[in-house]
Amino acid sequence: MPKNRRGISSVVGALFFTVLMVAGFSVLSLALDAQTDIVTTQRVISDIELKKQQERFGIAVSTDANNFLDISVTNLGQNPVGISSFWIINKTLADAPATRYEIDYDDSFVTGGSTTQIITSQTLSMIPDTYDIKVVSSLGTIEIAELDVSPGGSSSNSLRSVMVTDPPDVILGQNVTIGMVVTNTGTLPVSNVTPQLPTANPPGAVIESSGPNLPSVDLIPGESFLFLWDYTIDGTADTDVDFSNYATGIDQNSNLVQSNVATDTSILREDASGDEGDTELIVLTQDLLAKPEIFVTIPGPFGDDGQKAVWGVNIVNPTPQSRTISKIVMTAMSSQGTGSDIIINDGSCGPVNLPVTPTGTWNCPANNQLMWKNLSTPASIPPYSAVSFLVKINPGSISGGPNASLETIPISVNVFTSLGQFGKSGYATSLDNGGAPLANVYLTDDPLNADVDANIQTSVSGIPSGSIVKLNATLTDFDTGSTQYIDQDASRLIINVPRGWTNPAILNAPGFNMQPIQTFSDGSSQIVGILSSDLSSGSEVIEFQATAPDVTSTQLYVMYILADGTTSNNDNALGPLSEVLLQVVPP
Repeated sequence: MPKNRRGISSVVGALFFTVLMVAGFSVLSLALDAQTDIVTTQRVISDIELKKQQERFGIAVSTDANNFLDISVTNLGQNPVGISSFWIINKTLADAPATRYEIDYDDSFVTGGSTTQIITSQTLSMIPDTYDIKVVSSLGTIEIAELDVSPGGSSSNSLRSVMVTDPPDVILGQNVTIGMVVTNTGTLPVSNVTPQLPTANPPGAVIESSGPNLPSVDLIPGESFLFLWDYTIDGTADTDVDFSNYATGIDQNSNLVQSNVATDTSILREDASGDEGDTELIVLTQDLLAKPEIFVTIPGPFGDDGQKAVWGVNIVNPTPQSRTISKIVMTAMSSQGTGSDIIINDGSCGPVNLPVTPTGTWNCPANNQLMWKNLSTPASIPPYSAVSFLVKINPGSISGGPNASLETIPISVNVFTSLGQFGKSGYATSLDNGGAPLANVYLTDDPLNADVDANIQTSVSGIPSGSIVKLNATLTDFDTGSTQYIDQDASRLIINVPRGWTNPAILNAPGFNMQPIQTFSDGSSQIVGILSSDLSSGSEVIEFQATAPDVTSTQLYVMYILADGTTSNNDNALGPLSEVLLQVVPP
């Protein structure tokens, strides 16, 4: 081959090899760049996800007196939060659009631990209705709050209130207890939650009032509190007295927020004879004569011990026909609102029937529920009589650690009868993880063995008209330990003898310093004994007598047995209750 041709071939080969090498390096460079982009993207995504996981904020939504919207964002984390937009969604009108609003840049950033109003540069007037306010951060975190806008303005998503009056039927000139549960349903604390004075319509129905039990409280998210008042009301029989009330508080921006207006009604009733001062049939329901009446026995405090305390329900049949009861459910409602409090433990409540209970099964079908049931053979309640359903159970425990306590635990009762379901609320107990007595009050037919199950009573039947009746009111601590006890200092057993029962007299009360018997203007009377020594276990009894009313037909009376005072080291208030039924029969 000629020399110059071999040289050309060598040059071409070198060029071809160079091109291949350049192409290879280009492909490798592109692959490395792509891999770098992927890694960078993954790092950015991971960083965003981490920031999103660390992003925590709460919102408070309210309107002022002119119904202008305010949205406050509190950064609960350390990293700054950027708010991009919010939505207003009308929950009532199906054809109302969901509207999105952008956040002004100057209002959009919330530094760690601070609170910012995010719509200072926007003015939005809200039509009275119910809304969902949805706030969206730049990272995609969403917080939603419900807002009730009332016609009067000053509405808030943070406070909700419910009112209950007890009893729903009030004898002229007697007391009604008004309870209002206020709950912080928001995601941020509300301070200085203050109830207003309940208003009555007609206003002249209230002749005396006292309360509330506390002037104000601070509520963390999910927490509730039960405010209580006592009103004495009078007026015209069969008149409805409508009560209404609301609560106010201060949000994170020092804005005044207001709950919804809660309402309930009591009906004024005359006594059975229609003549003031005569005896009365306490189960009066002229609008629903066949409705059964419900009365309870509840411990207070419920303690925290391996022993059991007495719970019970008295069901009254105010009709001339027999009625049946197939199921009774007592429900405890934690005022903490955390969902983890167990006042009645479905796994270890260990129910024990007391002998007076009709044939059936007591159990705890779910946490915080106590149930008696007999669907196949319901319990029969004869005409104009009361039947007791009594059980002993163990206390549960509440969240918050070994020394946590709940001072007020609302209790409600539902009864399933041959006439349908009826309910009653307004009762309460308390529970202390650190230990407390298991305090009960009731009647006994054996003062020397008052804490024996077979001797516990909450009703007495067949009392002859005009007879002298001997009764034994009992205060018992079922906690057998000695470290928790009912303190003798100012602790007292209280017996409210109903109107029409005369000549009350103390027969024997070795464990009490007895006070003079009080007789009130309506003819009722009150017996009070102050403990003479600490009660760490067992019972102390006041034996007394009274003359039953003269009746021409079977009548039923309620006698309230209560206790007041404190437990050891002033840890807990004493507050057991037993609404005892007394049946008086004609000659």
